[in-house]
Amino acid sequence: MVARPDHRGDDAVAIATASSPGPLSRVVAALEAGASGRADIAATSGLDPEVVDTALDHLVRLGRIVMEPIGPGCPAAGCGSCSSGRADGEAGCGSPGPEMSRGPVALRLTRPERD
Repeated sequence: MVARPDHRGDDAVAIATASSPGPLSRVVAALEAGASGRADIAATSGLDPEVVDTALDHLVRLGRIVMEPIGPGCPAAGCGSCSSGRADGEAGCGSPGPEMSRGPVALRLTRPERD
């Protein structure tokens, strides 16, 4: 992991890396530390942006993260400038493209149910 001085997520990443080094745990720790978009999650977790995209997609499928629309439309510069945009510049909100997009989404972390 690359040291990032003065970054608010360093403690959360260190804890997640030491106790459960998987990318899913690191993404959850970044969200809990206040990361506000996919690029911020990548910076906070120390993960490659494409790994963050895959982890977020998996966490959504598991029901651990819920994507909620937060705005009326897409940014004028397209998906690459959107906080929910994927590392490859594609839409991260699940839309087929900017012309059909639901707009930016909030990533809401859920608590797992206990039996």
